[in-house]
Amino acid sequence: MRSLILLSTSAFFAVGLAQTQYTSTAAAAVAKARATALTESPTSNVAGKTFDRFVSIWCENTDYSMAAGDTNFQWAASKGVTLTNYLAIRHPSQPNYVAAVGGSTHGFTADTFQRIDSSARTIVDLLEAKGVSWSEYEQDSPYSGFEGNYVNQETGANDFVRKHK
Repeated sequence: MRSLILLSTSAFFAVGLAQTQYTSTAAAAVAKARATALTESPTSNVAGKTFDRFVSIWCENTDYSMAAGDTNFQWAASKGVTLTNYLAIRHPSQPNYVAAVGGSTHGFTADTFQRIDSSARTIVDLLEAKGVSWSEYEQDSPYSGFEGNYVNQETGANDFVRKHK
């Protein structure tokens, strides 16, 4: 299997146009939903012209030298392409995440909770039209499909923020 693995130091954001499924961020509600949350990610094995898998790993707010020194990232980089000349579209984070998959910021200028118009098309539409499955994995998301902000119940850290979805 041929893979294209990109490693950069920003966060991955996939635009979902589905309605919000889980909005409660109270600890008890999150625990209850975590117990029954289903992953909505079918898998496919579609052969590509150049590569069969595309993996993009973004480490937002991580110094490049720290990420590049991590043995896991070194392994991933040895299997693919490391991007070192990338620039943000704007500050803060969310418009960059939207632009990465949507081709534009779609009017996002801040990190506030917003929805992209359901008529907007993204890379997800291209993948799904060809039967290519896709997934996203967010560090510290309390469960698959969670769409709110979540404070870690053990450390008190605001680890998962909806803009990273």
